[in-house]
Amino acid sequence: MRLRTLSVLVLALSSAACGGADLMKPTQGTAPSIHGLVRERGEGPFVEFSTETFEAVYDTETVRAPEWAVTGGTLMGNGNSARWQLPRSGQHRLSLTVFLDDGTQVTATWVVSVTERSAGSAIGSPAR
Repeated sequence: MRLRTLSVLVLALSSAACGGADLMKPTQGTAPSIHGLVRERGEGPFVEFSTETFEAVYDTETVRAPEWAVTGGTLMGNGNSARWQLPRSGQHRLSLTVFLDDGTQVTATWVVSVTERSAGSAIGSPAR
């Protein structure tokens, strides 16, 4: 299990070094077991109706089961990764709850500003 944390951290560090995604820190909630998210697409706006992929960075030695939740759109979460088809523009939340070995659960939340898709841009493409 420790290997997953290391590989995700290496992914985050190599992405950042290459000008890609940085580790997104939670907007709400401080959960020492949850370090952040890596956004596959990297930087740029969150555009309505596009699909975003995230990898969670958390302590796999103490976490038993992660659960994802969103306040809008469609979520497909599987372990430490999730695909989120974004809803209409507005403020939305993406949350990650982890259940720890000692039975406690902690939640971290990211508030995401989803922007309107510009005329002529394809769904799934970042706005220009």
